[in-house]
Amino acid sequence: MTKNPTLIVLFLCSFSFNFAQTLGIGIKGGVNYNSIGDFYSKGGSIGSGVPDINYEADNEMGTQFGIFFSVNFEKFFIRPEINYVSLKNSYPFPTKPAKWTAQQMDVPLLFGYKIYKPVYIFAGPVFSFISDMNMEGWEDTSYADPFTYKNSSTSISVGILLDFGIVGVDFRYQYGLTSIASQRLDMIKTYNGYGVNLGDLTEYNPSQLMIGIQIKPFTLGGDKREKGSGSGWRNHKNL
Repeated sequence: MTKNPTLIVLFLCSFSFNFAQTLGIGIKGGVNYNSIGDFYSKGGSIGSGVPDINYEADNEMGTQFGIFFSVNFEKFFIRPEINYVSLKNSYPFPTKPAKWTAQQMDVPLLFGYKIYKPVYIFAGPVFSFISDMNMEGWEDTSYADPFTYKNSSTSISVGILLDFGIVGVDFRYQYGLTSIASQRLDMIKTYNGYGVNLGDLTEYNPSQLMIGIQIKPFTLGGDKREKGSGSGWRNHKNL
């Protein structure tokens, strides 16, 4: 399902074009907080009598920006997006924190419903294509796994949109349907190290809490479309 999300988006947009009341194109940006798995440190790998310790990741603010295309009906809308997303976390190890980062392209396909203007609710699948993921301080040794990640994953997104026309604000929660398998990592423990050695980056389903602001300068259709033959989607004066 994650292999051809662009084809799915194009099919739905072309199918619904003739039935839509308005079409909108805009840009969006915002911040996110991303949740990942714990790091379970094997204390005995540092020295005798050292206990195992579980470190929970500290959520740090990431960013996202992208474009969207909104196909609006009387009460419903279909909204495909393309977003570039930067994610950040860190593990509070004894000597110094280790940063965890990821870069990915998200393609949400959202379906929304108007509760009352300007409040909409929405939900839909999100197809993610991960270009880079890194954990600071890991070493490639024979004692542990190489730091690897899946190139693609699927999530589900739910949220609320406040649409004031040209400007809007949305709040959404995105939960990963694709789990990230546990990995054993060998961390740098020598000079300028992190105070941990062997440990497990535990299995998790990635999730994000996102807040975004949108600007929609282009809208085709709407009330003008209903007033006469001199207006409509293809009348460039409506831009």
